[in-house]
Amino acid sequence: MGFVEEEIARYWSELLGVTTVAPRSRFARLGGAADTAARLSDRVDEELGVRVPAEDLLGADTLEAMGALVRAAMEAPGNGPSPGAEPAVTGPRPGSRDERPVLSFGQQRLWFMQQLDPGTTLYNVPTVLHLNGPLDRTALGAALDALVARHEVLRTTYAAPGGRPYQVVAPPAPVPLPYTDVSGHPEPAAEAGRLADEEARWVFDLAAAPPLRARLLRVADGEHRLVLTFHHIAVDGWSLEILHRELGALYGAATGRTPAPPEPGLQYADFAAWQRARLDGPVLDDLVGHWRAVLGDDPQALAVPTDRPRPATRGFRGAVARHELGPELVGRLRDFCRSESVTPYMAALAGFDALLGGWSGARDITVGTPVAGRTRPELEDLVGCLINMVPVRVRLDGAASFRALAAAVRTAVLDASAHQDLPFDKLVEVLVNRRSRDLLPVFRIMFSFLRERENPRFPGLDSCVVDLTGPEDTAKYDLSLYVEERGDRLALTLEYDTDLFAPDTPAALLAAYERTLHEAIASPDRPLADLQTVRPGAPGTERSPHRDL
Repeated sequence: MGFVEEEIARYWSELLGVTTVAPRSRFARLGGAADTAARLSDRVDEELGVRVPAEDLLGADTLEAMGALVRAAMEAPGNGPSPGAEPAVTGPRPGSRDERPVLSFGQQRLWFMQQLDPGTTLYNVPTVLHLNGPLDRTALGAALDALVARHEVLRTTYAAPGGRPYQVVAPPAPVPLPYTDVSGHPEPAAEAGRLADEEARWVFDLAAAPPLRARLLRVADGEHRLVLTFHHIAVDGWSLEILHRELGALYGAATGRTPAPPEPGLQYADFAAWQRARLDGPVLDDLVGHWRAVLGDDPQALAVPTDRPRPATRGFRGAVARHELGPELVGRLRDFCRSESVTPYMAALAGFDALLGGWSGARDITVGTPVAGRTRPELEDLVGCLINMVPVRVRLDGAASFRALAAAVRTAVLDASAHQDLPFDKLVEVLVNRRSRDLLPVFRIMFSFLRERENPRFPGLDSCVVDLTGPEDTAKYDLSLYVEERGDRLALTLEYDTDLFAPDTPAALLAAYERTLHEAIASPDRPLADLQTVRPGAPGTERSPHRDL
């Protein structure tokens, strides 16, 4: 879910009195009507600065569709940062591709990184579906075959004559689904976990094999695990939700319980061609100009204290630390969000920015955050890698309060969302000096806020629970904080580079982050510099003597 959708979800919660709003939640089904749509239109106008008629919002109905309408209004002439800009081009169309389909910007980066290190599994996306109930293996295999037939990107390889890659889409074919019964093992669940980890470490050959592997494990009577491992070149987090949902629907169709979902109209290669054509001329110039104004030329990544000196080359070795924020703090955080017209994402990021500022001593904080990249209605159900990373830059003032910081983060996040279409690699190419460029330009710290996920439904089975946790020994950034909603709690996962940090530093950071939120929400008008946990060096700098300058 993107920033705009989070804002609209908050409006729904307040206008309709509901607590949970998912991307496919329906406004009318939750009690929305013409009068509430009118008030929703006023909120969008007042807080997001664009006018979308109430009847259009009511007609869109779903949160996803409303988000697409608001984004389109943001991009319309007169609503962007560049008055007089050219009108937005039309959306992607099916079949609009060359004989040798080009890669999207995101695909090109992932392909290039795989060529640099052919043995890497850094870009593997492992998932495990825990299937409980009487499973029809034949129907599951048929559903998997149908899923891959529906989405070309799952049967695409990448040829590169002369070093210039293009997409090679194979015709639909049965998907191998090896079956292993571990129910007789002394510890069947542990053995299933070991085999799933083994699958997650498979090295994909993007030139020779599709970016998907599947394996079915039987753990006990009525208990199976479907292990699906993707390469990131074919999927992102949003795509996984689509694939899991469709696989359940296709399983229902294969067992004769439910109708098959409609065929997708757009394929990823169509999007890639459209993206390449769109990001040329005035659209690209406007985006580059905006980000240059936000970041300046040759922006430098935030330097934080490290336990060890930075090595000359990155090993991408990592580990994770975990923590949980309890119901009392989360409840007060959500109350603060309602009173300040910010989302939990924005408030949580403001707390992280405050902590980073105190820890590093920096007054200018830039972190990277993922955005869905689905800024048009045509892209809502598209499977592929559309995710992009955007920098969110906030300047701290020693006298500023947490209330003021949350408002500044809100402005920065919405601004980044409205200009998310510039691929991060392109941003680096035009803004970062080649002589100062490294593998982590602009930001080395990432922040992500994850909404509570809905598990897919497999008709005829008791339940399906999705597990997205794979091997936890890699790190793409120095630090990556994941904040995940889990009912009335927030689960914190801090992924860290083990070449830079010892385990006690990330643990201290998570504890300090909780204290920061406690203090900040209790006294939102208190100067940030007076908060105990955001004073320079607060999170255990006795263990962090090195500075990455």
